[in-house]
Amino acid sequence: MRLLMCGAVLAMTVTAGAQAATRSLVPEDLFEMQWASDPQIRGDGSEIVYVRSRNDVMTDSVVQSLWLVDVASGTETPLTRSAGHLGSPRWSPDGTRIAYLEADADGRMQIVVHWRRSGATAVVTHLTEAPADIAWSPDGKQIAFVMLERTAPPSIGKAPSKPAGAHWAPGPQVIDELNFRVDGAGLNPNGYRHLFVLSVEGGGMPRQLTFGPYSESGPLAWSPDGRYLYCAGNREPNWKRLPEDTARHTAMELSIFRVNVADGTLAQLSHALGPYHSPRVSPDGKQIAFLGFEERHVAYQNVRLNVMEADGSRPRVVGAGLDRALGDVRWAPDGRGFYVQYDDHGATKVARMTMDGHLETVASNLAGMFGPVQLPYTGGSFSVSDKGAVAFSGGGADELPDVYLAKDGKTRRITHLNADLFAAAAIGKLSVLPVKSSVDGREIDAWELLPPNFDPAKKYPLILEIHGGPYASYGPFFSVEDQLYAAAGYIVVYGNPRGSTSYGEEFANVIYNNYPSQDYDDLMSVVDAAIQRGNVDTDNLFVTGLSGGGVLTTWIVGKTHRFRAAATQHPVVNWTSTILTSDIGPVVGRDWFKHMPWEDPETYWKLSPISLIANVTTPTMVIIGLDDLRTPVGEAEQYYQALQLRGVPALLYEVPGAAHVRLTPSQLAQQQSAILEWFGRYRTSATR
Repeated sequence: MRLLMCGAVLAMTVTAGAQAATRSLVPEDLFEMQWASDPQIRGDGSEIVYVRSRNDVMTDSVVQSLWLVDVASGTETPLTRSAGHLGSPRWSPDGTRIAYLEADADGRMQIVVHWRRSGATAVVTHLTEAPADIAWSPDGKQIAFVMLERTAPPSIGKAPSKPAGAHWAPGPQVIDELNFRVDGAGLNPNGYRHLFVLSVEGGGMPRQLTFGPYSESGPLAWSPDGRYLYCAGNREPNWKRLPEDTARHTAMELSIFRVNVADGTLAQLSHALGPYHSPRVSPDGKQIAFLGFEERHVAYQNVRLNVMEADGSRPRVVGAGLDRALGDVRWAPDGRGFYVQYDDHGATKVARMTMDGHLETVASNLAGMFGPVQLPYTGGSFSVSDKGAVAFSGGGADELPDVYLAKDGKTRRITHLNADLFAAAAIGKLSVLPVKSSVDGREIDAWELLPPNFDPAKKYPLILEIHGGPYASYGPFFSVEDQLYAAAGYIVVYGNPRGSTSYGEEFANVIYNNYPSQDYDDLMSVVDAAIQRGNVDTDNLFVTGLSGGGVLTTWIVGKTHRFRAAATQHPVVNWTSTILTSDIGPVVGRDWFKHMPWEDPETYWKLSPISLIANVTTPTMVIIGLDDLRTPVGEAEQYYQALQLRGVPALLYEVPGAAHVRLTPSQLAQQQSAILEWFGRYRTSATR
């Protein structure tokens, strides 16, 4: 894979905040922030529709609205009258209409169509299950989508007859499958996800195309003649026994299928052991591009671009020399190449890729939001016009995601959603922090965020903030949470230790069957580099991290006493109990370790932070959402109880109704306040 370094990003130093700002950022500012996502450019390049999100103070939730941008003038107009639960805007092929998803009065997602010329809007479905992955047919007469078809739940036993007027306890939930729940959604509904098509002009009920005890997943792609739909799925007899892709609610080992729209006939096109997904049809209909890799059952593999003929013949990998994972792909309008998205050294890029794998960067500052948790993860999305203009969500150290346009070698920022807020509130200065690991001299990308109104003559306390995953990466992006730490007077440092993505397969797989391990040393090298740069009060070091960062936080306090206090958020502390209780336990057990817990209990115990509890003296706050299925509540509670049994100062902070890293805006604000207060209890007076 491509080894081009993101030099411009790594070398930059960003001065954030307007000169006129008169105050620091405060938690209440969460309700003033807005951000852009899913920008979709019209085929002729004249307009962009995008999702604008904000934290609503009255409902304590993230709400969305759709906005249109006139590319020539930059003028914005709202497409939807009010904010709510909506998204997935998609232009019709002729650019006359926009289809999108919106929740109705009962909270059920429906497909809505907006006519650009008249301004009329109509709800075209009345569904009891949520549609997903909507896709216009080439003639604009139909919309395809994926939707759950419910089946009867399993049952066993029979309750006695209930007398009239009696009030009995609820009956049991009977489960007979390996994959039965997903964090943030709870128990999986009984049923299978199938393909449907809807006549936009004729109305009526959607027509179901696929059937049986299998599930299909999008995104969906039409053939140019409208005869076929392409999707991902698994029709092997044992597919239910495979670990589940929680994003798609289907087995991880996926293949590409072609579905005849007339009669629903299926043909499997890819035959290697996937996951293969995201099919895209070439403009002439002769080839299919898709993403995925041949499964080797190791912790991390790069998602690659694959191409085959429309009948499934001649499958091959394009751009095999690029040692990075692809996040999305689009055919170039001329059919001679592709637009691909990937992360490189903590930066998300879009590049034009030729058929022989040559890359030419089109955009390099893509940015997205990691749900309601506003941390500096890589991300973003893009779309391409008929003439190759690229609309994307972009950002940087001093801005949340806005809409950008890359055209004719130039990049233009289209929206400025938070200009007023950042003119009033001063934010910290982010810069690259050069780091070499003490283990082997590897270069570790890291960044340092200074408090607003930083005084180089003073010493400041430091917070090491650790990303989750572990197969994820941070970059030089705006982070609400880190900025609030900085506003409280802390220097904040974060980095991408070994195991992080965006550096290739070898870098990520160093921790295969060995997590946590030397990623700890990489993070200590980040702290040491900040100390060597100066201005850090070495008597006041603090550490926090979420999910995979929570794992490393508990590992760190078991390895060193250099931190005055810690806050571990949604941690895993015991790999055996996690694999047997987490919604992704089957994936972790199969791909992160070489054996199951009962086959190699020594390795599982050795890599579990709970094994180091006898060494811990650091006051530790343990944070968990009570609806967390990813790092189950029992993980946090067993760690807290162990700390209490040892007499280590500890606080258990449990958030009602919160799933894994899924907080409401008010919960996020209060949690930030709680972490800062916890650190403040142990911060020496010299730096208060």
